[in-house]
Amino acid sequence: MRSRSLLVQLVAVLVVITTTAIAAVAQTSPSPLRIVMVTFRGCEEACEGFKDYVARWETDAEVIVLDVAQNADAIPAMRDEVRRLDPDLLVTWGTSVTRGMIGTVDSNDPELISGIPTVFMIVADPVGAEIVTSYEDTGRGWVTGTRNRVPESTQMKVLAEYRPFDRIGVLYNDDELNAVLKADEISLIGGQEGFEVVSRVIANDDDGAPTVDDIPEAVADLASQDVDFLYIGSSSFLLANADIVTQAAIDNHVPLATAYEAMVKDSHGLIALASPYYNVGQLAGRQAERILIDGETPGDLEVVGLNRFTVLVNIDTAAALDLYPPMLLLRYAEIVGGTE
Repeated sequence: MRSRSLLVQLVAVLVVITTTAIAAVAQTSPSPLRIVMVTFRGCEEACEGFKDYVARWETDAEVIVLDVAQNADAIPAMRDEVRRLDPDLLVTWGTSVTRGMIGTVDSNDPELISGIPTVFMIVADPVGAEIVTSYEDTGRGWVTGTRNRVPESTQMKVLAEYRPFDRIGVLYNDDELNAVLKADEISLIGGQEGFEVVSRVIANDDDGAPTVDDIPEAVADLASQDVDFLYIGSSSFLLANADIVTQAAIDNHVPLATAYEAMVKDSHGLIALASPYYNVGQLAGRQAERILIDGETPGDLEVVGLNRFTVLVNIDTAAALDLYPPMLLLRYAEIVGGTE
């Protein structure tokens, strides 16, 4: 009886030890870091670049993508979902999403996300949009981000290398703050540099949204005013309808220049000076790493930008317009197309 009692006691001790060991493992094994990314038009190149960067971490991390599908009205519901998911980091894509999720420097709306470490990307002008106070000091302890835009003054210098110009046509939609800011910036530069800027706003429907049907007419309107280039600055709407915009430019025999790589590489724009979106996503991933892995405070980090940009020329479009790039530009430009 005593031996059986001793055996029972030993088994009980082993159970306690085993249970304690399992509990200790459960307590010391960290849960995967949770990152929620809110996008405007799906998981495109920047999103993929970010996800690929995070996948290389030695620390486990999951990236949950929430997409508003180009519908700003969906942003409040996304804020509720972010709070439910309670992430370690929030990543926002684009000006509309970023302002809709975290507001501006002076926002005091309790419905906005606040306090969750946040990294924004693909924001054309974060200072002008009042998302941060400056690139060096965001003015918000839990917010930092990336800069992906090539300065508009640099855009104009590259266009002048392609061919001299006196008049630039700017096409944009006025329901996106980033589009309006960049159109205004081009007008300001035109006054400083001595070239004329002709702007055309895409017509809106009864709900205030830009209409796709007005794109060909708007392009034709600018072309009729003898613009030397049609310029597309920042516009998610026009980017989403790139084929319509760029084909209209070819039909009206006007060269289209843009800050969007995809408008030239994947559509029919002539020239782009751009930060590849995949690389921007990787840069945002590095910002996330500094916060989640290195333990740095978001507000202590500068809004960082890429050091190098890419000039792309679509040679098929150049042929269609009979407007081939000069040899000097060909020395450093990336040529796309050439299959037709």
